[in-house]
Amino acid sequence: MIVRKIMICLLLVAVIASCSKYLPEDRDSLDTDARFTTIDYAPTLGRNTVYEGNFNFGNTSQPVTFEIVDLKRYDGQPAPELNADVYPVKVWKSNAETYTGKETSLEEIENKRSTEYHRIFEIRKHSGQILVWSGMDVAHLVTRPDSGYKFNVKVSNSGASKYFYNLRFRPYKPRPYEPSNYNVETGMITNPAVKPTEISGMIRQKDGQGMTAADVDIFLTKKDTGNSITFRFLDSAYNALDPALFNTTDWGQLLHGFNRQQTTSYVKYDVAYPLPLVNGFPTKYTNTSGTRANVAFSYYRLSPTGLGVNARLRFEFAIYEKGDWELVFHFKNSSPKFTNY
Repeated sequence: MIVRKIMICLLLVAVIASCSKYLPEDRDSLDTDARFTTIDYAPTLGRNTVYEGNFNFGNTSQPVTFEIVDLKRYDGQPAPELNADVYPVKVWKSNAETYTGKETSLEEIENKRSTEYHRIFEIRKHSGQILVWSGMDVAHLVTRPDSGYKFNVKVSNSGASKYFYNLRFRPYKPRPYEPSNYNVETGMITNPAVKPTEISGMIRQKDGQGMTAADVDIFLTKKDTGNSITFRFLDSAYNALDPALFNTTDWGQLLHGFNRQQTTSYVKYDVAYPLPLVNGFPTKYTNTSGTRANVAFSYYRLSPTGLGVNARLRFEFAIYEKGDWELVFHFKNSSPKFTNY
């Protein structure tokens, strides 16, 4: 009896072993609902841009690999400017301390960054995020209002592949700073100046009327290709105003800059670009959202009643293109009243 039971067990094992090789493999799959949630990519060139959450994985087995295929101009012509050309770009080192906003020199900041080579337009291999890199020559790219580019994406895992067709890349021309006086579609300057974010407590020298943003024109100009920013102030006749007139300004903490040079006609800093360095990361030098640098120029004077007045001009801005930039504040209708009474 015992021998018979043993024989039956052995027979069952043999049957199971012989049948197992005919069972289907447990292979990875792509969910039928997997798809790109963004199909039209329209960044502003000259700025690092990442499209996150642009692909719905559903129940797709991971890891998944993404690959851009057949990237060409919308009219069907080849696009070597996107497929072949690579450029050096600054990236934050993965093994270094992240940017804190407390760095004390350009060298400390640059030691946290390295140079990599990238195409202007890329896709992250395992997330599907679309990246557009800054710091590159984009003059030869097809931009709006033209139709731009079209491309397909191959999405695959170990068990399946699927193609997503006719995604679009329709970039806007660069606008090197914000707030911008460039037309979004044409990239042409529509007004030579932009306006301050806030003015408080300032009055006009000529008539004692309160100053508003309409009294001040701000000009942003790239002078060279270095790493600096210079602030100048001009009266209504375009004569230089001494920055020292803004006597309560904290020049040492105005922005995240170094090696300050101050004369009777300007204040200059060495800075790392873009400005701010990490978009969306608030520091004491930025607005509350961390999207723009926040500078404030202030002074104290006595009013006719003998009360003290704290006057201030504040400007939130961003510069995306490396260079030697000048910001000129022109008090076009009247100089501010800096003296007492």
